[in-house]
Amino acid sequence: MNSIRTKLLLAFATVAMLAVGGTALAGLRIFEDRASELADDTFDEARGQLTKMLHLRYEVFRALSDLSYVLPVMRQVTAESADESDFGLGSPEDDANDLKTLHQNLVDADWGWAAKASQGFFAVADSKGRLLYASADKSAFGQDTRKLTAVSRAFNGEFGHSGAMVIDARDPKLSASGMVTAKTAAGMYVVFARSTVLGGQPRAVFIQGWQARNLLSDLRITDKAARLALLAPDGTSDGDLPADCLRAASKMKEGERGEVSIDGHRWLVQRVAVKGLSGQPIADIVLAYNLDQRLATLLEGAGALRFVAVLMLLIALGLGFFLASRIALPIRELSSAAEKVADGDLDVTVDVQGKDEIGQLGSAFNRMTVGLRERDRIKRTFKRHVAPDVVEYLLTNTGASNRVGDRKRLTMLFSDLVGFTSISEERQPEEVVNLLNGYLSRVSEALTERKGTLDKYMGDGVMAFFGAPMPLEDDALLACLAALDHVRIVADFNAGLSGDNAPVLDVRVGVHKGDVIVGSIGGENAQDYTVIGDAVNLAARLEPVNKVYGTKVLCSETVWEEVRDHLDGREIDMIRVKGKQNAVRIFEVLGPKGWLAEHPDVARCAGAYAVGLAAYRKQAFDEAVRAFDEALAARPTEGPSSVLRERALHAAPSLATAAWSGVFNLDHK
Repeated sequence: MNSIRTKLLLAFATVAMLAVGGTALAGLRIFEDRASELADDTFDEARGQLTKMLHLRYEVFRALSDLSYVLPVMRQVTAESADESDFGLGSPEDDANDLKTLHQNLVDADWGWAAKASQGFFAVADSKGRLLYASADKSAFGQDTRKLTAVSRAFNGEFGHSGAMVIDARDPKLSASGMVTAKTAAGMYVVFARSTVLGGQPRAVFIQGWQARNLLSDLRITDKAARLALLAPDGTSDGDLPADCLRAASKMKEGERGEVSIDGHRWLVQRVAVKGLSGQPIADIVLAYNLDQRLATLLEGAGALRFVAVLMLLIALGLGFFLASRIALPIRELSSAAEKVADGDLDVTVDVQGKDEIGQLGSAFNRMTVGLRERDRIKRTFKRHVAPDVVEYLLTNTGASNRVGDRKRLTMLFSDLVGFTSISEERQPEEVVNLLNGYLSRVSEALTERKGTLDKYMGDGVMAFFGAPMPLEDDALLACLAALDHVRIVADFNAGLSGDNAPVLDVRVGVHKGDVIVGSIGGENAQDYTVIGDAVNLAARLEPVNKVYGTKVLCSETVWEEVRDHLDGREIDMIRVKGKQNAVRIFEVLGPKGWLAEHPDVARCAGAYAVGLAAYRKQAFDEAVRAFDEALAARPTEGPSSVLRERALHAAPSLATAAWSGVFNLDHK
């Protein structure tokens, strides 16, 4: 009684006795008509048992595939499925060694109980479809399992990353996959596959096959006049139906019923669809009932059958109810616990009773919640800072961040919303908060799309950095694109502000790249994942410099040298911020490559400005003024040209010395 299969079979047999006893009792009075009704009851009974049995088997397989990957060996499978070798960065020899190691670990874990539960086979494949474990042949690994339609559908996500099919054991695709051997191949198999998905990609696929003949025999239909067979889409079958019944069923539609005469006996035949994990039909069950055989039995046992049928009905009803309750209780507990986990309660545990398959699932569920609590701790730490793919990177690279801090070369971004004070003065506080939340939400989404890490909000300003905790090869470019996203978001935000006196908002963004310390900094009870260092201070100082020149996005020369081949921009000036000894060349980021070609007035202005800036640095102030005038003629609202023109006009003759460098000193932060 410790086996869930034994319990289920006993419960189904009890229901069968109830149906047979009830229909036999009624058949004492109405023979031929009642025999037809008995056929109806038997068909309903078979469909009901089949539905319940498949549902429970589906749920066991679904729970197995959902819960097993939290086991240590399955964590290794999902982690190795995303290793460098899968992305072409490792060697074929490393890939082969990893595959062999995963195979041996799964063999050592002993999944034989999963195969016993199906009376067939159980297998595991990696993200490339290569066989890692097969219960039928534990030495088999590395074969391509995608030749099976069910496995292919699981990889392709056609039915929610699951697949199902019916296949003849003699089909060479099944043996070629390594999941069955000549000894284990018998009849037909119902095969299910379901993938474990991380980061939007399949990481491991579970495959389970049930022998069709065992599936049918488990129904335990006690009526001797009933026959069952499994009919595959290609016309092959497995079961004990007469050939004429199968031929008649093959011409029927799903759910249709017909009558066939074989050797003087009348048979009722019906075809019922078998559906896979995601509801897609994969085969048909053909039910046949010998009406004349049942009628003869009723006539022979009419006298004694009445009492026996009533007695069996009462016994079966009581016993069936008791057994069904006992079986359903742990399943309901598992279902309730799973719903709590889905609602976010990761502290839930289930009471494990017994050592059968449900007990094993309960133990696996408890181990799963332990793993989920650890994953949730990491996600809570970073979900307000980084993109989902970065969180997945942290979950699979446990050393990617540490509390002390690492020295890294990162790109920092500081932004500030200009003009929001006017909105705050003219609107209610609740409306102001909603507007600010809307702006910051869009900015945060843009940073996430650019793989940036949100450090903190500073009123209506934002601090972010790129390149940690997940390394990025193009962190400077992503930061500049995120800065341009700020400009676009503010433009959209202005379009949404209605009213005659609606303020016009603007944004200032500063971007700089340099060496910093990054990590979780703070006390034991309050930590912040952030960056510190001189490069951070310079990035913060560049943001307000936009106010001096009337620009929106400024970056340092360090950043510009990395992005100039991908973005349009121009040099603005050489400045020395307050508290710094070294001068910094600053550049304005205008847009992606080709942006200037789409804005000819800005292009003419930028060209004239470059001429003026060169003359200004050579102390040819009159020539510089003329160039800046040309820039302003092309674009009257040009901020940098106006600023540099004023400096050139007021440049004292005493400045025209060899020591003059043209560096502008900012006396405020």
